[in-house]
Amino acid sequence: MNLYQQLERSSATEQIYDKTCFGKTFEPITASDVQAGIDRAIKLDSRPAFLEGLCRRLNELGIVCTVNDTALMLNEVKLRFKNLLQKNCPKAVQNWIRGVTPGFTNRLNNFDLCFALEMDFQQTEVFFQKCFLTIPFNCKSRIDVVFLYCLYHKKPYSVAAKMLADSKGFVPQENAHTATAQILSAIVECDDDEKFLQYLSSHCYGNKQQFQLARGKICSEVAIIKEHILSEDYEGTLTSDRLNSLTIAALIGSKYQSKDKKLSIKKLPKRFTESLPNDVTLGRIINGGEASYELLRKTLMLLKFYNFYYYAENTDENTTIQNLLDFYDELNKELIQCGFAQFYEMHPFDCLLLYCANSYDPILAFRLVNEQ
Repeated sequence: MNLYQQLERSSATEQIYDKTCFGKTFEPITASDVQAGIDRAIKLDSRPAFLEGLCRRLNELGIVCTVNDTALMLNEVKLRFKNLLQKNCPKAVQNWIRGVTPGFTNRLNNFDLCFALEMDFQQTEVFFQKCFLTIPFNCKSRIDVVFLYCLYHKKPYSVAAKMLADSKGFVPQENAHTATAQILSAIVECDDDEKFLQYLSSHCYGNKQQFQLARGKICSEVAIIKEHILSEDYEGTLTSDRLNSLTIAALIGSKYQSKDKKLSIKKLPKRFTESLPNDVTLGRIINGGEASYELLRKTLMLLKFYNFYYYAENTDENTTIQNLLDFYDELNKELIQCGFAQFYEMHPFDCLLLYCANSYDPILAFRLVNEQ
């Protein structure tokens, strides 16, 4: 079951992105050959997506402002927190309005802001994907589920606040025994606060139990890459740790290994480099350890990218574009199925990945990106 709407395309994202990721297919030979994509990603990274979304919403609410009117927007948001939520605006939210990139350590702040801006379910969903650049609702997270329930059933903020307080002591289940789609369906069908809390008490999960489908897909994709690695000639014993290291080298390039990490990524945008997998975090995912949403999403995307283009041949421009469109559709379905935010071409990471796909050697192109 998928309640989430497909993101509407604007002129900026028509035909994947500027006529299929910047137009003409390119030949990646040196790092300079991928510079156009890097420049575009850097430009996207510096774009104030959050402030643009906040400004747009305030204008819809009758507050005339521009992206540069941060003092006015801050004052209005503070008033809304106090009048609508009966609480002070958190410092984190205030810092977002002052120019700090929104974080997700405490997703309560993100949802509170959407409530303060009087957003409904779909408006909140789009704001998360286009302005926060992340997943709107994680159906196995207690905080997300409470807000999903309240927004979908149009409950006031006071109900959400009470439910968060009442559910604070819920013990996470050891095993994720219910699929995300089933949880979502149960939330949609239940419009009884007491019954919802009872359901939540037995479907409350910690980090290790979240995104189980994605973790399984990641392990399957890693196994495919490791088969390729084992078929090649390597000196020495290929331990699990070394196989993980070689997998990361295949995905990202050798320069992304620990000693060269700062050198290889310092010129790339932060939203691209943050939470990229390495051999340690890959091992953690494989072994069922804790992993952030961004790490899981990017790891899955990189694995699918590598395994798709390991076999696909971009022999000419038409073939390249068709492969890109096929890859886009296939991966987007996987992202949505796993409960991840769908492809968003205005995200620096998504943008660069698709840009590299529009080359005669996508895997090499992506490695050259990290040579920068």
